[in-house]
Amino acid sequence: MAIGFLLAVALLFVAWQWHEWQTDRMGAEEIVRGQAEALARAVIGAIRSHRRLGAFFDQQIQVALDELVDSHDVLAAGIADKNHRFLLRAGANLPEIPPGDWAKLPEGFLIQKAFELPPLPPEGPGRGRGFGWGRWFRDAMEQENPSHFANGGNFLVILLLDRSGYDAQMRRAAISRLVAVATGLGCLALLALVWGLATRALTAEHERRLAELRAKHYEELGQAAAGLAHETRHPLGLIRGWAQKIAQSAEPQSPVAREARLVMEECDRLAARLTQFLTFAKPYRPRWELVHPEPIIQELLTLLEPDCEARAVRCHFERPDRPIAFWADPELFRQALFNLLHNAVKFTQPGTSVEVSTRVSSNCSTIEVRDHGPGVKPEQLPRLFTPYFSTDPQGSGLGLALVRKVVEAHGWDIQYEPLPEGGSVFRIVIPMNKRKPAPTPERPTGRGAGTLAPGNLEPAPDAPGGDGP
Repeated sequence: MAIGFLLAVALLFVAWQWHEWQTDRMGAEEIVRGQAEALARAVIGAIRSHRRLGAFFDQQIQVALDELVDSHDVLAAGIADKNHRFLLRAGANLPEIPPGDWAKLPEGFLIQKAFELPPLPPEGPGRGRGFGWGRWFRDAMEQENPSHFANGGNFLVILLLDRSGYDAQMRRAAISRLVAVATGLGCLALLALVWGLATRALTAEHERRLAELRAKHYEELGQAAAGLAHETRHPLGLIRGWAQKIAQSAEPQSPVAREARLVMEECDRLAARLTQFLTFAKPYRPRWELVHPEPIIQELLTLLEPDCEARAVRCHFERPDRPIAFWADPELFRQALFNLLHNAVKFTQPGTSVEVSTRVSSNCSTIEVRDHGPGVKPEQLPRLFTPYFSTDPQGSGLGLALVRKVVEAHGWDIQYEPLPEGGSVFRIVIPMNKRKPAPTPERPTGRGAGTLAPGNLEPAPDAPGGDGP
């Protein structure tokens, strides 16, 4: 929204500067036109007031036109009849005269000013009434070189004015407007940059605080889980031990032995749930190593072969064109990938397949797990990857949440995408980082909740359901 507002302001500023330049251009053109009309009126006034000079009048008008052209601003001048035939002209050759009284040509500004002269009376003021030699000489000259204006008529004064000064002024105005536009856009770009940096800084600070709160929550949850494990494992072990003794002491097919075995199974089931909860609750501090995912994927697919055979599901691994390697904690990566694969095998339809593929680009590596199950309903998507959400009635809802926690601990991204034909694609996106991350303290290891070795990856029936009903 902020970028759109800044773009709108930039467009308005550019439009304003364009309008101002057009105003400057029209004002300068009006000034030139006013000067041209003043010169044309001066020529017309001279013709009307001095045409009684007779034979010498045309020569005087020609001299006046020559002097007018000798000035700096007039390139050509002429007087034409109503048919645009020049009677008198001076200066450069006039271009083809367009219609209208004002035209802006490449050669200059052309103005045409029409005027009308009545015919001169045979005798009158200024003609003289004597019979001396001067009158005889003047009459002889008029008969030999009659004036073009003696009989009156409609005429045109045509002036071609130099436009070099106007063009220079317009160039200076355009340069000043361009400088203003560049300065304004630069200020807006700087403002946008500052806005973007400030927004990014605020977002980063917000994410940092959320990460701190989440880490604190996980730490408190881990402490609570450790206390819960201490308070629960001991009595749970006693219950299972007594049930085992009862099952061993009674007849194998007796109701007491069967019920004791059920108690043992429930104790084992509760212990597995407790282990999974502790695994999710403890804070993750990755132990960074350079990981090659292909052997890990192949190992996990081999581990899941019994489940695949039981459900009549095929597993296919699409190897990349070139080897992939990235910095990660191999045990945490193995646990997250196992959860995705076990989830896909559990929910995919019999007779179909689970596909695993890896890709690498210039900026990231991608690991995809694709199944052909029922997929996730649109109304369930906001709860995906959240703790205790499962579409499996027997699931604990911690599997996909654990995957998200592992991914976030590495600074990666987990994505979900439904398939048009049905099914799901879970995608782990790993940004490329050529530098080895800073070392972190080793996480506590041991049996039970703290151990993520391959032997502890249990495809138990309480693995989470995240992509099926």
